[in-house]
Amino acid sequence: MIESIQRIHSRIGEIQNRFNKLGFNTPTINNKSFAEHLNEAMSDIDTTNNSENKKVEATNNKALDMDAFKGKISLGVYEDSSSNNTNFDKAINAYQKREVKHPDTYNNIIKEASEKFSVPEDLIKAVIKQESNYMPTAISNKGAIGLMQIMPATGEELGINDKEQLKDPYTNIMAGTKYLSQMLNRYDGRLDLSLSAYNAGPTLVDRLQRIPNIEETQNYVRNIIKNIK
Repeated sequence: MIESIQRIHSRIGEIQNRFNKLGFNTPTINNKSFAEHLNEAMSDIDTTNNSENKKVEATNNKALDMDAFKGKISLGVYEDSSSNNTNFDKAINAYQKREVKHPDTYNNIIKEASEKFSVPEDLIKAVIKQESNYMPTAISNKGAIGLMQIMPATGEELGINDKEQLKDPYTNIMAGTKYLSQMLNRYDGRLDLSLSAYNAGPTLVDRLQRIPNIEETQNYVRNIIKNIK
């Protein structure tokens, strides 16, 4: 629509110039030419569009404005083909928890991230274990990078514009923990939804409000819960 108005505006300008060269004065409305009124109208449209765009952008980035997790973590409600609306604690207890040994290489970074974003250290370690098995150079076939397998687009949302920086363990753990805290805030501390969103993206989880019926995501949530001490 704006492009059409701009073309009309340009044509009017050409007509006005031709009339002026022939010695005619173009009509004015309230001492302003039609072109001037058109400019003002277009300015109003641009202002309105920018305002609406900013509102949409603010809504979309609401979760990304949050840093430290501000609530209390709960396991949430687990749902699969064999049981509907089953208490998540009971579902997880059906799987034998296992003792997992985590390397202490990144303990200091994990501790710092945990304190900064209020995410339990054991949860961060379990996510790292599941995502990369503690391999800082890991890159998935979808392009997720590093210890906590962060997508470059997510990295940009977190303020990391150079995807090479995501290979740095400190940067990766800090960014991954920040994103995890944002998901926990987004889903009021529900670990089932937060982990699902970390794996499959929040758009799908927002729509379903449950763990998606995706085998990879379901196994992802189960494995991380089992690995939390």
